[in-house]
Amino acid sequence: MVCLLIAAPQVENLKKLTQPLVDLLAEPEPNVPLLEHLSASHYEVLLIDLDTLSQISTTPVDDLRAVAPHLSIILVASLEQRSTAVQYLACGVDDYLLLPLDTVEVKVKIERVLEGQSSKSPVNPESGLGSLHRLDAAMQEIIQTLELDALLQIIPTEARNATQAELAKLFLTDQNGSLSEAPSPTAAKATAPHDRAMLTALVEQAALDQEVINRQLGDDQPPGGSALRSILVNPIVSRKKLIGVLALGSHRLAAFSGAHVYWLSVFCSQVAIAIENAYLFQNLSGAYINLAQSREKILQSRNTLQVIFDGISDALSILDQDLTVVMLNRVEAERQGADAQSLIGRSYLELAGSKNAPQLIEQIKAVLHSGKETTWISAKDESNPYLKDQEFRIYPIHNRLAQSERVVVFAHDISERRRWQASLFRSANLAAVGQLAGSVAHQINNPLTVTMTNSQLILLDTEPRSETYELAAGILKAGERIQNIITNLLGFSNQERYFFVQTDLVETIEGALALVIRSLKKAHIEIIKDYQVQPQLSASVSHLKLVWVNLLLNARDAVNQYAQTPRITIATRPFSEREVTVEITDNGMGISEQELEHLFRPFFSTKPIGTALGLGLYAAHAIVEHHRGQIRVSSQPGVATTFEVILPLDNPRDL
Repeated sequence: MVCLLIAAPQVENLKKLTQPLVDLLAEPEPNVPLLEHLSASHYEVLLIDLDTLSQISTTPVDDLRAVAPHLSIILVASLEQRSTAVQYLACGVDDYLLLPLDTVEVKVKIERVLEGQSSKSPVNPESGLGSLHRLDAAMQEIIQTLELDALLQIIPTEARNATQAELAKLFLTDQNGSLSEAPSPTAAKATAPHDRAMLTALVEQAALDQEVINRQLGDDQPPGGSALRSILVNPIVSRKKLIGVLALGSHRLAAFSGAHVYWLSVFCSQVAIAIENAYLFQNLSGAYINLAQSREKILQSRNTLQVIFDGISDALSILDQDLTVVMLNRVEAERQGADAQSLIGRSYLELAGSKNAPQLIEQIKAVLHSGKETTWISAKDESNPYLKDQEFRIYPIHNRLAQSERVVVFAHDISERRRWQASLFRSANLAAVGQLAGSVAHQINNPLTVTMTNSQLILLDTEPRSETYELAAGILKAGERIQNIITNLLGFSNQERYFFVQTDLVETIEGALALVIRSLKKAHIEIIKDYQVQPQLSASVSHLKLVWVNLLLNARDAVNQYAQTPRITIATRPFSEREVTVEITDNGMGISEQELEHLFRPFFSTKPIGTALGLGLYAAHAIVEHHRGQIRVSSQPGVATTFEVILPLDNPRDL
């Protein structure tokens, strides 16, 4: 049984015909508008004659649907009104009855609309919209289409054909969310400026609200005119993301019914999926082309990379988390005494030499765990030939999650460096001994001169054959021998000569910086240059560079593993009219007041025992003094330390 509302007062026998089908039969209350009556009560079927329907509004069906969305509408019309009734079918009316009424026909049509209500669809797709069935085939076609250009042809064409619209436009969103009309030769353009403005406004509104808009623009234009009278705008949405908008236009009034709205909504949901798939396919195609081009370039450069890899003079191997050899170069293979290909895939723990290096293995595992590079140097008395005189630099290889999944192990031969360091140590010791010898010689020379002079005076006042004369002669002879020894000591202590030439001060600093820049960069130290002056001065270039090298290396050691953002500043400034000052400042640990007093003494060092000889600043001080300059230091522990070297612009040529 069904709730039935009859709004056909001129049909007297309608109640009698429908009474067996309903449990509640009603007519609109007198003086109460039909729309208001429908909003106040629930009905499933409305029987209404054509004249009453046309009196509701210019868009009666849409107004009825707005008040009662699930209401089934059956028109009652005379034979002369049949064509008008058919037109209302396209506007959303479910069916119509022609006068005079037939009892069987009334029952059949009411039962038919009730069957339509029992389906899941809010609108019965069979009610006057048979042409929309082709949208089913269209949806199958667009789902199978991956080419975006072809898709942009199918969508507006099929939508226009199914709804018999004169205009179909498809708008797509770009990466910035802006809408632009998709190119489609099948979409006719509205010629009237008013139509274009209205269509654009409705498209933007539908995109903003993401809701379907079915708008009637008025009936002031005659049927068949060029102005749009009906517009249906469907947003195309996927996962709450706006993909585009499908807009349809017609010159007919009320051209788009509720069934159109429903079916086109379903159609647009499939369109959203198809467009997204087309975008993905387009991106995949582009990526495949780029991949093919990149692969060709990689293949072309592979041999070059292999030559570079094998040409590295240091032994190099790449290990994974299980310490399996992933790759190694020719030098490492020779150190292992095997062919490179035979070693790939084997465990690093099984290889000759490395399996007897537990400390090296621990360092590699630590880098894999921490993700921080490290350096391990073998002991000087190492007996393992694989480790002897080797410095191992271990670098992590991170994946996209910043996790260490591989390590690169460089083995660098430092035998030459150790020989150079030993030679330098001996030279430094000799220099220190020379300085000490010179100091001792000067201390002995003064009393020796007095002794020899007195012995000569005794010889003058004494008989040659006397015992006193003989003793005085022995004293003089011994003094002469001591004097020869002192002369040799002074010669040893002053064996190095300074050669002064006219040079550029900043060039000597840059030359020294070039010698140590690699170690500074490795320690991630920022170098700030503040060259306010770039004077010419007379100096011994090699000695001056040695001063800058010592000061820069000391600054490096002061900031290394202490300052969060290690920084060294090099500045040149005028000190006086004929003097210039060079300042080297670091933000390291600083120097205490007690240490400042002994800083320029030989063999004094603030570094841990065994790491430095304590001759660097002593040598720098001696060189600056030879240049008739001064070297001063100021320090705030934990803040900054500055070494200031004051040099005259003029010096003797050869001291």
